Amino acid sequence: MKASLDVLLDVQKNYKQLLKKMTRIHTLTIAEWQLLQNVLDGNDTQTELVKKTKLDVSTLSRQLSKLVEKNLLSIKKMGKKPMARKKYLYQITDQGRTALNEMNADFEKMSSELFSQWTNEEQNLLKILLNRLNTSFERIES
Repeated sequence: MKASLDVLLDVQKNYKQLLKKMTRIHTLTIAEWQLLQNVLDGNDTQTELVKKTKLDVSTLSRQLSKLVEKNLLSIKKMGKKPMARKKYLYQITDQGRTALNEMNADFEKMSSELFSQWTNEEQNLLKILLNRLNTSFERIES
């Protein structure tokens, strides 16, 4: 039997592979899908998105620009003072909302299929154990 952390690596690889396949169908990347969700959830400035995603500003800026190019996000400049630092407000477009809704529906379908043979007790136990493991990792990182 494989060690727990080795199994977690395998699960992570499988999960990421499946997500890549799903997002590709919707002409998105995993990062773009997550950013669209964050903007829809009200994190609509670069400052808020940096805090939420923990991405560096240049990476985030590049990803946001791609979403604007794909017409999945729109951008609006905030503030009118010439000396003020540029601040932009990002909003999800109708096309972006459609892509996000379709991707989220596919994700829910995959999740249901994945756990269709699991009891509620088993699903809850997995959540408890994964949360406990995550807490342990956070403790080690500190």
